[in-house]
Amino acid sequence: MGVLALLPGLGCGPAALLLMSAAGGAAAITGEPQRMYNTQGQDFNEQRIGQIRSGIHTPEDVVNLLGHPQTKVFTRDDEEWAYRYHVPPSLLRSGMEKILTIRFREGKVQEVRYSVSTL
Repeated sequence: MGVLALLPGLGCGPAALLLMSAAGGAAAITGEPQRMYNTQGQDFNEQRIGQIRSGIHTPEDVVNLLGHPQTKVFTRDDEEWAYRYHVPPSLLRSGMEKILTIRFREGKVQEVRYSVSTL
């Protein structure tokens, strides 16, 4: 037997619904993915990285695939975009960091670098 509770103002949309079991556990039943605390950056879909082609895709194409980058660095010849997502370790799970950098030259992707690290 469970108890359904409506909890407004939790940051998961206008309201969050929780199903509380007799054992005291709770599970969110909203349509949004659950947020982890203390994450940094915006998570991105690694499967889309493989779709980015050097010499073909433009910055606009990359924004359409991944959204806007966290940082942009401009040099005399290049522009480098960085996407970073960091989940710190906790008692219940290890942490993770994903870093994607994309270098553009003359309006086209020149280089794509991606790394994932367990913390």
